[in-house]
Amino acid sequence: MGAHSSVATGRRRASLSWQKRLLRMWPAFAVAAVTIVAIVLAVFVLPGGDAKPRTLKVEGRLGAAPVAEFPIPYPEGKQKVRTTIRGSGQVVKPGQPVLLNLTVFSGETGEILSPDSRPQLIQASATTDDLTREMAPLVIGRTEGSRVVVSRPAKRSGKDTMEIAVLDILPTAIIGEKLDPPGAPAKIAIENSLPQLVSRVDKSPDSPYLGVLVKGEGNQISSTDKVVVQYGVWNWSDKKQTAYTWQNGPQLVDIAKTFPGVRELVADQTLGSRLLLVIPADQASGTDTLIVVMDLLAQPDQARARQKEARK
Repeated sequence: MGAHSSVATGRRRASLSWQKRLLRMWPAFAVAAVTIVAIVLAVFVLPGGDAKPRTLKVEGRLGAAPVAEFPIPYPEGKQKVRTTIRGSGQVVKPGQPVLLNLTVFSGETGEILSPDSRPQLIQASATTDDLTREMAPLVIGRTEGSRVVVSRPAKRSGKDTMEIAVLDILPTAIIGEKLDPPGAPAKIAIENSLPQLVSRVDKSPDSPYLGVLVKGEGNQISSTDKVVVQYGVWNWSDKKQTAYTWQNGPQLVDIAKTFPGVRELVADQTLGSRLLLVIPADQASGTDTLIVVMDLLAQPDQARARQKEARK
């Protein structure tokens, strides 16, 4: 992976500055473990003509741009929580790593209140220390792949108002139909819901190998992108595991700074995929062929690319 043991360097150092930003976004939610900003197009829309929506409605694919319809100003009231998408992933337990996408709308104007008017991709642990006692109950006990919509009273510039938050609980491990890639030099099995190396052929391949274990339906990534991933790495010679992020949570990886073999194979793959990579020593660490399993979870810059493309 190219310094794969240090891909999370600086994560905690970034915590305090991001905490302050999120405090401005939603004062009750001081998320301490934020490391990644998800630049996603979030759109506030009204029905056609001059009709005004009477209720709160949120649409859009999980992890993508939420589209919210609600009356402006939003009626004042107590906090209300609803689950609009029920995921099929694992149940979030206290203390486990989570990956969240949070968008906050003003109930007074409909504008996005998140820093830089962008939804935030949040990496944290499911604890009150990381998520605070206000946010933690919205996440713990729900399944990955769920969307939670919260309307709550707030105070902005000394004025009582309402805010609407869309909280997507993103998968921390790829779920999907398992494929059987042809000619795979290594076999990966799912043990306790996580990928593990089971066996390999006797002779290591002379060239890089790519096998798609689960095919994602997200955006295509490039060799210069930064991607939120989970991965495991094993030496070919002794099958020793040298890295495994599922224990500590997703990592932000700059594909351009990974081993040449990884860059070559990951380029043009789609988000939501689980990949099997076998990288010869001369395209990896130089000492041993590597077996890599990688989940492509999210891409912080995906919406910026779409924005640039739309302006052309």
